[in-house]
Amino acid sequence: MPVQHDIPGPGDLRDDTTAGRVLIGSLMRAQLGLSLLCLMLALAVTVSFPLVAALVPAVGRTRVAGLPLTLIVLGFAFYPVFMAVGWFYHRQARQLEVRFTDLVDPPGRGGCDATGPHA
Repeated sequence: MPVQHDIPGPGDLRDDTTAGRVLIGSLMRAQLGLSLLCLMLALAVTVSFPLVAALVPAVGRTRVAGLPLTLIVLGFAFYPVFMAVGWFYHRQARQLEVRFTDLVDPPGRGGCDATGPHA
């Protein structure tokens, strides 16, 4: 069977060809975009509550169980949000990797798998 050289594959990544560099560059741009999105989400959540507390003084004076509401929110409520952002990042990064792998080495193409090249 003749080898098709016009379809990028694992060899392009291994041999550092132009097509391989383009594929890796697109994966890195997608990962950077995802990282920046998650950073913006985390910053928006982190900045929003202190901003609300500063703009609405009643929030800063509110006490729950003798503790200021701002202390409770800053000390405890952000962790579940950060966990959710981390979960979202992990899930999306995994999907990016799966799509990249499927693009470079589609399942029906007979390329490489986790154990190495097929015989």
